[in-house]
Amino acid sequence: MKQGLTHVFSSGALSSVVLLGVVGVMWLGNMLSHAQLDKVEIREINIAISPPPPPPPKAQRVVQETEVPIQVEGDGFAIAMNELSVRPDIRITKPEMPTLSVTNQQWDIPDIELDAFGLTDLDSTPTLLTPVKVRFPKRLKKQGITRVVVKLDVMIDEAGDVKLLDIVENPHHELNNEIRRLVHASKFTSPHREDEVVKARFIWPVVIEA
Repeated sequence: MKQGLTHVFSSGALSSVVLLGVVGVMWLGNMLSHAQLDKVEIREINIAISPPPPPPPKAQRVVQETEVPIQVEGDGFAIAMNELSVRPDIRITKPEMPTLSVTNQQWDIPDIELDAFGLTDLDSTPTLLTPVKVRFPKRLKKQGITRVVVKLDVMIDEAGDVKLLDIVENPHHELNNEIRRLVHASKFTSPHREDEVVKARFIWPVVIEA
C-alpha cells in the first residue's frame, strides 16, 4: 500500500517538474522574442530625386579676328617700276558702206482731192435733183426721235453723181445704211467753175425726218 502511494506521488512529482520545465521554456522563449522585437528600429529614409542635368551648352562658333597686315606706302621694300613706252600700232579699216538701191515708189493718189473744188470756188451751188427718202428706224421712233441732222463729206463728179467719202456727223448709227443708200440714189446738177464742168467736194447737211 505504501509502495503504491509512493509510486503515485513520485509520478505526480515528476509530471509537475516536467510541466514546470515546459512552462519555463515557453516563458523564456517569449521573453527572448520580446527582447528581440524591442531592439528592432525602423528608420524613415527620405530619398531625394535630383533634377536632370542641364543640357550641354550649344557649341558657339568662335570667330577669331585675324589681323591681316596691309602694306602701305613706305612699308617694306619698294618695287622699282620701269617706265615703258608703248607705241600703239592700231589700224582701223574703214567699213564698206552698203550700196542701197532706192526705187521710186509709185503712190496711187486719187485725184478726188486734187481736182475737186469747194463750194466757194464754183460758179453756183449744185442743186439736188432727187428727193430725200430715208426709212426712219422704228427704234428711234419709240424713243421719241423724229428728226435727225447728219453731215456728209461728199464728192460730186461732172455728171452730178454723188460719192460718199465720210460720215462726218451722225448721232444715231442706226441710220448709217440708210445714209449710204440715200447718197447712192442722189443726183445733183453738174458743178461749174468758170463755165466749165468740174468736180466738187463739200460737206452736205441732210435733214432726215420720220
